[in-house]
Amino acid sequence: MSNEKRPRTIAISGASAGIGLAIAEHFAREGWWVSIAARNSEDLTALRERWKDEFPNSELRTVAMDLSEKGAAKVWATYLADVFRGLDVLVHNLGKFEPGTLLEGNDDQLADLLNTNLVGAHQLTRAMLPLLQQSEAGQMVTIGSVSTTDWPADLATYTISKYAQEGWHRQISKELRTHNIGTTLIRPGAP
Repeated sequence: MSNEKRPRTIAISGASAGIGLAIAEHFAREGWWVSIAARNSEDLTALRERWKDEFPNSELRTVAMDLSEKGAAKVWATYLADVFRGLDVLVHNLGKFEPGTLLEGNDDQLADLLNTNLVGAHQLTRAMLPLLQQSEAGQMVTIGSVSTTDWPADLATYTISKYAQEGWHRQISKELRTHNIGTTLIRPGAP
């Protein structure tokens, strides 16, 4: 590896639209190299085409995958180790939103939401840790939800999954500090 300083890098899960895409575009304007993982390969293909013209000073790498699937996070981390040679920021924007009450929702809904919103973030952090440790100031950002401060009854299963994610974030933050990695929790949402 040469002594050449590598570009600043960010990996954002669930970033083919919405908040994740807005974060990606912000960093692209600053010339960062951006990697996005999302489920929809067609959205990612369209994004790559648009990116070339809008952000010529940024590198975009996309991977179409479902990060709630076991092993997917390791695949993405291995890919980024080859193309980015390290990672400065990891943004957990992966998530699934499904309204549902605890008594009336289907039996699998809570487990499915926990698998995506909590377990997916955990597996991704563990897979990306070696890359974040290569940064002088690694940072992990978790996109939570305002629903954890105001529990709407019809969003019970989603809110529980995001509340669990927030508890996980608080604990993993303590552990990441021992690796000199900072953390941020953001709770977007409508009042």
